[in-house]
Amino acid sequence: MANSILENSQKLSSQLLEKIPYVKLLVLFGSRATRKNHDGSDWDFAVLYDEKAEGKQDQEKYERYLEVLDYLSEVLKINRDAIDLVELDRCSPLIGYQVARDGKLIYESHVGEFLKFRVRAWKVYADTAKFRKTQKESIHLWLKKWSLQ
Repeated sequence: MANSILENSQKLSSQLLEKIPYVKLLVLFGSRATRKNHDGSDWDFAVLYDEKAEGKQDQEKYERYLEVLDYLSEVLKINRDAIDLVELDRCSPLIGYQVARDGKLIYESHVGEFLKFRVRAWKVYADTAKFRKTQKESIHLWLKKWSLQ
């Protein structure tokens, strides 16, 4: 089904633009994008909103999140509980990197939007490498201290 989603991305794009015009970017990522999924695998999607159109209140942001979730569930005929939706402007550098590395573009409001995101995500991931290394070392020390390693 992941292939059919990618093949029908043109149709999805026009429907998305019509129903939810404030979406800048929609990307499929995770096991479905890398084709390492199994029957019970969930569907991982990443979304980036147009900052100018995005609501400023938490309630508005939540409603927009649910709108995208409902749209994906309805159009792709996927149970809503099987969809994980990540907001790219709020995700961790690791998730952003995974989306940039393995993501399959479903929709971009302007040509080059996904490329722009990928460059930014790779830069943030590289800039935060020292923090991940320090965190990993701390975890190893803690595990060693408690004889769990």
